[in-house]
Amino acid sequence: TKSKVPNRFALVIGNEDYKSKQSTLSSEQNVDYAVNDASIFKKYCLNTLGVQEDNMFFLTDATAGQMNQEIDLITKIVNKVGSKAELIVYYAGHGFPDELTKVPYLIPVDVSATNLNSAIKLDWLYQQLANTNASKITVFLDACFTGGGRSSGLVASRGVTVKPKEGSLSGNLVVFSASSAEQSSLPYHDEGHGIFTYFLLKKFQESKGSFTLGELSQYLDDNVSIQSLRVNQKEQDPIVNTSDNVKNDWRNWKF
Repeated sequence: TKSKVPNRFALVIGNEDYKSKQSTLSSEQNVDYAVNDASIFKKYCLNTLGVQEDNMFFLTDATAGQMNQEIDLITKIVNKVGSKAELIVYYAGHGFPDELTKVPYLIPVDVSATNLNSAIKLDWLYQQLANTNASKITVFLDACFTGGGRSSGLVASRGVTVKPKEGSLSGNLVVFSASSAEQSSLPYHDEGHGIFTYFLLKKFQESKGSFTLGELSQYLDDNVSIQSLRVNQKEQDPIVNTSDNVKNDWRNWKF
């Protein structure tokens, strides 16, 4: 447990149960352990990363309306605080690319992959976060954007895999993604987490929250890639993207 940091905010979303909102889906197309991922990440934010309870914004199995409202609310609040603020964003759930434009989206539980009109465009989310002018914005995405998923993709019967288009980042933004562009983000069944989130939380635990983002990046590279091959027999290589503003500094950032 670490002391609280007054202007550190967190938005944490875990979307697991898609079948309940979409009758066309099977239970295999849910995202195994996403609610557990988000719930434990929330606890680490509050206890280890110094986020105050009233600065925590938390959703599970969120609809498009709920996600948009929460994103709008936290970005408005952080914008009022401005450069004194720090923002942590975590998402576990389905991602999906538009098959024509290759633009990646986060998928609320009530949105179909065949109609992305109400999905959350990733570039739009990044721009909303950047516009807050927070001094440090760190995003963790345990989702893939190829059309695959932890157990099964949202349109698994069609076996869609699309290399998503990479957007450019602005503001003071660092994004940790669970897998590279052409890979799926996979589960770690023995531990009840996504494999990326498991090692993310393990680093928080082992370091007691005292680490740089550079150290975290190296830890995830070293552990996720190898363990994914061991337990899933598939490659999964986490990647980090940053805005030009922070490309020389992000490795030294600390929580």
